[in-house]
Amino acid sequence: MTTNSWYRRSLFNYKGNREYTRTGYEAASVRFVAEDLEVDCSDKHFMITGSNSGIGLQTALEVARRGGVIHMVCRNRDAATKARSEIITTTGNDKIHLHIVDLSKPREVIAWAQRFAAQHERLDVLVHNAGCMVHERRVDEDGVECNFAVNTLAVHILTITFMPLLHRSEEPRMVMVSSAGLLCVRLDPHDLMHANMEPFAGNLVYSQNKRQQVVMTLWYAQHYNKVHFSSMHPGWADTPAVRTSIPQFYEMMKDNLRTPAQGADTVVWLAISKAALKHPSGLFFQDREPVSTHFPLAWTKSSIEEEDILINNIQEVYSQIYNKVMAGASISPPSTEAPPPEPEPQATEDNKGPESAEKTLPHPLATESEPAEFPVLPPPPPPAEKVVPVKSEVQVAEVHSPPASSHPEDTSKGASKNPFEDPSEDEDGSEDDTNEKDKSEDARPTPTMQEKTEPAIDNTKLDETKETKETKDFEPIPSPLERTDATVEVKTSADGKKEDLQDGDGDDDSSSASIEQVIPEP
Repeated sequence: MTTNSWYRRSLFNYKGNREYTRTGYEAASVRFVAEDLEVDCSDKHFMITGSNSGIGLQTALEVARRGGVIHMVCRNRDAATKARSEIITTTGNDKIHLHIVDLSKPREVIAWAQRFAAQHERLDVLVHNAGCMVHERRVDEDGVECNFAVNTLAVHILTITFMPLLHRSEEPRMVMVSSAGLLCVRLDPHDLMHANMEPFAGNLVYSQNKRQQVVMTLWYAQHYNKVHFSSMHPGWADTPAVRTSIPQFYEMMKDNLRTPAQGADTVVWLAISKAALKHPSGLFFQDREPVSTHFPLAWTKSSIEEEDILINNIQEVYSQIYNKVMAGASISPPSTEAPPPEPEPQATEDNKGPESAEKTLPHPLATESEPAEFPVLPPPPPPAEKVVPVKSEVQVAEVHSPPASSHPEDTSKGASKNPFEDPSEDEDGSEDDTNEKDKSEDARPTPTMQEKTEPAIDNTKLDETKETKETKDFEPIPSPLERTDATVEVKTSADGKKEDLQDGDGDDDSSSASIEQVIPEP
């Protein structure tokens, strides 16, 4: 695994103290539009992993206040039950459903995800907030390392399995709660289980997982057009994840850490606002604005080939475990609690056969503790032999610059739409566009050419008048190549925390900072 350098850590610390703290949020919030969050979420289904505390809990509270149906995916039953009661009491919304799933156990995640997908009609928003930072290497019976299982593999399993449900939504979204810690490492697509890391460092493993999440989000955005994908980091927030996983950092920064509500602001904004959909899919956000996933001159950008290797390796791990589950490998099925206020009687035949397992029920949470009938859904399709994203993070800008109207000086200077795009790439791209435009113009007949090539007709005065009129009325149709929009590309980032911590904060990344703002400040 590529370790972080002194240069990256220095930038991280500098940028973090200036932007990721409470004062950084207060400075950024001046430009927030309050109306963006005035949204009615009634009848929309939101799944939030790690929603029993911290940023996940605050996200669930904000969505519940707006009438959304919440599916809480948590590991700790006691903490999750208490959090659910708090949400119902605070918001008055009792459409809060609790799912007890241990994301560090891929077999359990696959079994539960298959059941959920078979028993529910649609899912509007999927928020990947859960994460862990384990400081010792733990491997399960399938050889999957614990940090990778929670932070990377579970994300891929849920995203792929729930894709049909997301496609049934009018405005489907996936939000990846990442961490700024990804800025300190370069992608390592080979050693997913960190077998070669000596000594084992949980903070570096966590940062590497968050870097993987960024690449995954961009890949999903390029291959699933209907769903709006985004990733973000919440800054340094005061959450249980930070207190337990990096206590030294917490003691040093506790007076200036963001509140959980401040850390969850951009998560909620990406999940419900119309303004978020105006940005291209796949971008990485900080305080409601797209930002770069790389420090300048940090040598953390990866190639297309490395990104392809990562996606295929993750899919290979998923497929191997999936086949074991489908073959009837013994698993301990997760349990799910139905809301006590509205117990719905369930017929005993509901889970006795494949036909009944495929029935769509309103809230079949009481039956989800029963063993799943496999196969419920077809096996996940393997990725293409060679996954070719539109461009890699080396070749494209990772974020869109703010609209030209808000930065008129950019257009006056001929600035690129993407402030993170390399100058060489801009030149190449503009040259290609120019060549295509020239070719299309050469190939398109013009009125002048028609006048020269068409023979003159002198038979009658009437025919001559008719031909002259047709020539004057002729207007060339613009070539499609002239209207081709430039390809938009993006990248994302990641966040940090400790074992079994279900908050996706960037607070636990206490080792670098940024020097200059890449996006011009308004």
